[in-house]
Amino acid sequence: MIKQESKLAFSALSRLPGFSLTVILTLALTLAALTVVININHFLLTKPLPYPDADKLWVTDQSETINGETQYGFQMLPTQYHIYNDTQFIDTMALMHLVSPRLMDAPERPRVDMLRVSPEFFSLLGIRMHKGRALNENEGVSDEQKVLVLTYEAWLSKFNADPNIIGSYTQLNQTAYQIIGIAEPDFEIPEIFGGFPIAGFSSFPTALSTTTNWDSISSVFNGIARLKAGVNISQVNQVLGEQINTLYQSREGVAPDTSIGARFTPLKDKIIAQSDELAISLLFSAGILVLIAITNVTNLFLSRAAQKQRTMAIQAALGAKPKHIFVSMLFETSILVGIATALGLLSAEWINVWLKADLGYLFSRMQQLSLDWPTIVVSLIFSAIVAVLIAWLTSRQVNYHALTDTLHASGKGTGAQISARTRHVLVALQVTFATLLIFLAANKLIPAYQQMTHPTGFDTQQLYFARIDDSGTDIERYELSKQIKDQLSQLSSITSVSASHASPLVMGWENYLFDAQAELIGIVSVSFWDETGFDTIGLPIQQGRTFSPIDQSGADNNEIIISASLAKRLYGDELAIWKTLHADREEPRQVVGVVSDMYVPRGDRGYTLERYYLPVPTGASNYIIKAKGELNKSQLEAALKQIHPSLNVAQLRAVDDMLSQRLRQTWLQAMLTVGLLILTLSLAGAGIYGVLNYSVQMRRYELGIHLSLGAHTQTILQMILKQSLIPVASGMAASAVIGLIGYLAWSRFSVQEVTFSWLSIAIAMLVMLFVALLACYLPARKVIAQDPIRALRNE
Repeated sequence: MIKQESKLAFSALSRLPGFSLTVILTLALTLAALTVVININHFLLTKPLPYPDADKLWVTDQSETINGETQYGFQMLPTQYHIYNDTQFIDTMALMHLVSPRLMDAPERPRVDMLRVSPEFFSLLGIRMHKGRALNENEGVSDEQKVLVLTYEAWLSKFNADPNIIGSYTQLNQTAYQIIGIAEPDFEIPEIFGGFPIAGFSSFPTALSTTTNWDSISSVFNGIARLKAGVNISQVNQVLGEQINTLYQSREGVAPDTSIGARFTPLKDKIIAQSDELAISLLFSAGILVLIAITNVTNLFLSRAAQKQRTMAIQAALGAKPKHIFVSMLFETSILVGIATALGLLSAEWINVWLKADLGYLFSRMQQLSLDWPTIVVSLIFSAIVAVLIAWLTSRQVNYHALTDTLHASGKGTGAQISARTRHVLVALQVTFATLLIFLAANKLIPAYQQMTHPTGFDTQQLYFARIDDSGTDIERYELSKQIKDQLSQLSSITSVSASHASPLVMGWENYLFDAQAELIGIVSVSFWDETGFDTIGLPIQQGRTFSPIDQSGADNNEIIISASLAKRLYGDELAIWKTLHADREEPRQVVGVVSDMYVPRGDRGYTLERYYLPVPTGASNYIIKAKGELNKSQLEAALKQIHPSLNVAQLRAVDDMLSQRLRQTWLQAMLTVGLLILTLSLAGAGIYGVLNYSVQMRRYELGIHLSLGAHTQTILQMILKQSLIPVASGMAASAVIGLIGYLAWSRFSVQEVTFSWLSIAIAMLVMLFVALLACYLPARKVIAQDPIRALRNE
């Protein structure tokens, strides 16, 4: 029976290449999108971390409370060291410190990202060695050992897979490290600090204590801990939080109304961070896409059932039961779904390879992304369910007892097996699902577009950021910086040069800011520029002037410049210049200028407009350069060699390129949304067109009579459009109701802020209405354009 049914199904489908190809492409594209999204969610949310007892590992985060407001993400090294030495709650803990030294042995001395770790890091995460060994207990955080374990990728790319590298030395900045090991190739580095490549794991080169490094408050310190059995995490947070806050408060010069605390976070939650929201959103969107595709394919098979009604009538007359009709449909759906599944899985793997590098900007744990067996099994099960579901839905629409009447039908449209109610439901479902997805997409695309197109507030054209390697010279830093500025300014291709601690796109450090009475205002972003910085980048000064020039190394004119938004918050409509502020409580600074806001995007956090600027007191290694045209590294290095032969350019990047990189996450998220949206509209439009085209075809005989009796084509067209738009309007109304219920439920039960955009709703409705009108018009126009005699003859 299986062999016979397969032959019949293949024979029937081979005579319908258009039908078969449409079903295969619809399901293949949908399954490819769904498989990729399932794969991402599996790697991100359900796949266990590849570490021993991963569910028992915690990240030792800290909190900071200022004036009653608590924020997270910044740690202190001494307090991390205190937690590291705890024996009451901590079983094992590894310290981590992200650094970016220059690899002096490699060509061009590139900066590489490294993790300074304590020896426990390797045992906690179960890291096996490809070569050599890991850090031992004699190379801990206070032993001042200088040893290094390379990642496998760094060994290949930076050291040319040298088999004799173990025991040799490499230089990171000015410090020589002995290479003692190479980690296994498939080690998944926990993305606590981000998803960028890590080149290796070094020991801490200097001793740590609870009395030093208090000036270091950063997001690049952290720890991974395994707690003792039976301890309560709330008690751990409370007791250790009180201990580190006591340490913090014992320092001199602690800002008033500030405190710190401990917040242990499960390792997986820390790695996933906010990625789960986007992943689940994509899964929801892919689910809607699947519903549209299933509705679309069901419509195609219903049309197929109508075409087969005479065949099925003969089968029924010869004794075929309803189950035989179901089996016949099941074989056809299984063949088409099977081919679509194979194409979908191949497409999904190709998409994974194509997007793998970019997906790291959006999601955690994308280092090892590929189709694995759980994802493939889920996709196969889903495909089998789709095949059975479509066959069942199609066979259910066939009136078995009325099949013999079909043998006597005149062929004038009276033998249709698909009811008008079913057709209306199919159209309404397509419109409902598509409108919901358009609304969700518009709600994400509008703010993404606004962020990507928002002016920065300064002139980025022909603006460059350069980092100079001055490690090989003994010229005093302030004097060297002055010589570099003078030398580069003399180049005919350069308009101006400014010294800075970072590029203009780096928001700078988050630092305390105090008012004239040394009362804490809050934490504000700070940057260090020299007196020519604002002119170099073209950032307008709204009040006052720029910094006074620094006349000697270490000198400080105690000046401060603030952004317009910060001036507005602090002083309202009052004149801000000549006011007094404190960057620290000891030294008052005079506001000498107010500059326009810089719109620097910070990923999902939008823009930070409040900012203050301090002068560069001791020179810098970083420079902002305004050029007259394209600038290249060789031009700069030739000029630098005239100052000292060891000077070279460690980094030269166009600010426009840096801005594009900063917006990369937003752009990728928008492109994924647009891709799903295009696929959704294509499937929905095709599905609506298919159902309405079938409905019009069933009325060809009736329409032929109207036209033969002299009915105006415009009247016929209006009649068809009016009737066709009834299910479209029902679908749009249903989507509005579902969207409103979803919004109210999310607003009530979600802790996250929910945005409501009338513009998103308007765009969704207009786009869906346009697609629906087009799908309604095309089949009606097709029939009206034909000779009515052909309709009367059923040709």
